[in-house]
Amino acid sequence: MIKTQRLLLREHRIDDFAAYIPLWTQRLPGSDGGYRFPPLRDEDVWARLLRWIGHRHVFGFGPFLAFDLASGRLCGEVGFGHFHRGNGPTFDGVPETMWTLHPDFHGRGLAGEAAMAAIEWFDRHYPSPRTVCMIEPDNTASLKLAERFGFREFGRGKYKGSLNIFLERMR
Repeated sequence: MIKTQRLLLREHRIDDFAAYIPLWTQRLPGSDGGYRFPPLRDEDVWARLLRWIGHRHVFGFGPFLAFDLASGRLCGEVGFGHFHRGNGPTFDGVPETMWTLHPDFHGRGLAGEAAMAAIEWFDRHYPSPRTVCMIEPDNTASLKLAERFGFREFGRGKYKGSLNIFLERMR
């Protein structure tokens, strides 16, 4: 567990399923007025929850669930994983950083607080010389956050039909 000023980050648990559903079944707004991802069905949310529990068991790390201390609500997910997205040897096989917040919690700096805590934890426990992330070009908030943590563009490519910027952070 990691506690920050406003958040509690912890591993996924089976009994998180009901709280996890709203994070992935709502439509995430894009900066272009459209939507970033289609909402997941409950069964896909269940599979995602199991994926992260298993991922942590196999690799010793995975994303954390982020809970807002003031309300107790699950507000996001942040951390690292091995996704094997098919983005090529300069991307796949390297720990990938990810963060997402429920729209109810946007604009408060919580993504930055959560990402900083997860990155510091990962660097202490799994000192990888390089980590990566991918962000759609219109997601300016995430691009600013990535830059703040030292991520720099090293390429671009399509993932599930959308153009993404590939970024890396060197230790």
